[in-house]
Amino acid sequence: MTTRYAKQQVGVADGTAIPVKKADGREVNAKRSAILASKVTGVGWASGDVIFLGTKKAGDKVVDVKLTTGTSLGSSTVSVGTLAVPDKYAATKTLTTVDTPTSLGPPASTLDADAPIAEEDLYATIGSATIASGTRLTFEICLVGL
Repeated sequence: MTTRYAKQQVGVADGTAIPVKKADGREVNAKRSAILASKVTGVGWASGDVIFLGTKKAGDKVVDVKLTTGTSLGSSTVSVGTLAVPDKYAATKTLTTVDTPTSLGPPASTLDADAPIAEEDLYATIGSATIASGTRLTFEICLVGL
């Protein structure tokens, strides 16, 4: 049986590099942090609204985007990303599960990419239908980095 190595371990643990490389600390034994971003109760979000969630530090990588809501969002959709790429971390999802943190992303291509160098402002974009003013919801954006 062949032993294979994850991309982060090639040159580190597989014996292919002399001297042995150090693992990238942004991905192996990385420090975890999170951005919590809750909707202000009493304020509705309409289709097309863009909501600032927080700023991802330079070098950090988004490894999970969770959304918890106290009410089904029905047909309303949510994307999470940047202003330039609104669905970079979570592409147009609906959420009907109530009171359960639900992972919306990121896609495999974003997760596998090298850690971005630049700081990024993160936004949610609302689509399809309004999210009612009485809806309680919170995004949890999980990050790893140095």
